Amino acid sequence: MIRLFVTVDDVTAVMAADYTLIRVYTDTSETGAFTTLDGTITLVAATESYEYTDADGVAATWYKTAYYGATPGLGTKSDALKGSTSVAYATVNELRNQIDKTGKTNDVELAALLDAASEAINNYCNRPDGFRSDSTASARTYAGSGDTVQYIDECTSITTVAVKTSATATSYTDWESDDYIEFAGSPNRPDFQPTAKGKPYTALMIEPGGDYSHFTSGQYTALRGFRPEFNRTRGVPTVEVTAKWGYAATVPPPIKQACITQASRWYKRGQSAWADAVGSPELGQMFYRKQLDPDVKHLLDDGRYVVPTI
Repeated sequence: MIRLFVTVDDVTAVMAADYTLIRVYTDTSETGAFTTLDGTITLVAATESYEYTDADGVAATWYKTAYYGATPGLGTKSDALKGSTSVAYATVNELRNQIDKTGKTNDVELAALLDAASEAINNYCNRPDGFRSDSTASARTYAGSGDTVQYIDECTSITTVAVKTSATATSYTDWESDDYIEFAGSPNRPDFQPTAKGKPYTALMIEPGGDYSHFTSGQYTALRGFRPEFNRTRGVPTVEVTAKWGYAATVPPPIKQACITQASRWYKRGQSAWADAVGSPELGQMFYRKQLDPDVKHLLDDGRYVVPTI
């Protein structure tokens, strides 16, 4: 999904010229013809900033925009530009509603605050893959455990599991779906349906009736030096898992609220010229800013969303 922001320099003059829409064209190249109409944006009086979401857009998608009206027709297309991948856990509309903001002239700034708040939440919770899983599956490699259990990154679904026959093998062998079982938690008391509770898979175990007895060990030992005197052991990739990485298919409600709360407070402080500290005339106190507000940290800590740092 790609998010494109369009700014109208003088929306009053544009609408006075009988333009009513902004047409959005896409192409796969910056120098393309841009004849594919992806969608439109309706012009609104006194609104200079607009957000357009391309659900099918990818990082390689290019965009051009042009004003359109029934009477003047199609205006001149803009220069080619790219949108940005949205990582925010809440929408601009959701943030605007909570801060009682009706105008849309600062939508670009609000979107940037939401992105920043989402990234700060990921960092605080030690979850680099975030709380929304990828829309498409991708492959990751791991040093095999050599045991019946293989721990992996958080994911919401697994497409394929492939394992090398040895640490020195050059290719992976795809396993059948009945050769392994995905689960979360302890292998002694596993949760086989974590996604039904909005939580991710975190490990794989060998299916007792499958064709394999263990995940090939990724530990590899070799002699070191011109006249080898001792061994050097290292982990090499022997297990490849293709999955949708991330915490949940949909953002948990506390995470969405934490994102909105943090972004809204940053926005309000921004109205004070992004001061590093605010004084209290009554008490003479100085309140210094932190990465995340205490209320936001409480939401994350009490919800047990923080992964302990080891």
